[in-house]
Amino acid sequence: MSIPYKYSMYEGTDLNKFKEVKGILSFADNELLFEYKVYDASGNGISNLSKFAIQLDNLKSIQYKKGFLFTGGKLIIKANQWAFFEPLPGSDQGVIKLNITRRDKSEAIRMSTKLNL
Repeated sequence: MSIPYKYSMYEGTDLNKFKEVKGILSFADNELLFEYKVYDASGNGISNLSKFAIQLDNLKSIQYKKGFLFTGGKLIIKANQWAFFEPLPGSDQGVIKLNITRRDKSEAIRMSTKLNL
C-alpha cells in the first residue's frame, strides 16, 4: 500500500526559502517508509532521493482530515516522541502533515484506518 504526497516548507519570509517536498508513503511489514525529494520554488530538485522508515510502535496516531470540496486532504501522523520525525524535513514537534490529492483520498483513508487498528 503506497500513497503519493507533498507538502511545503517555509524557512523565513524570503521567496527563495520556500521548499516543497514530494514523495511516496508506503506501509510494509511493521513500518512506514517515507521516500522523498526536496524541490526549490522553481521546481528544481535540491536533494537526492531520501528514505526514512519509522516503526509503527513509535507512532501515536494517524489521522486523515478532509479538505474542501474538490481538494484532497491531509494525512496527519504523530510520533510518540519528538525525535522520531527529526530526520524528516518539515516535521514539527513530532508531527508531519502530508497533503494528499483527491484522487488518492480513498487510499489514504484506508491506510489510516488500517494503521489505527
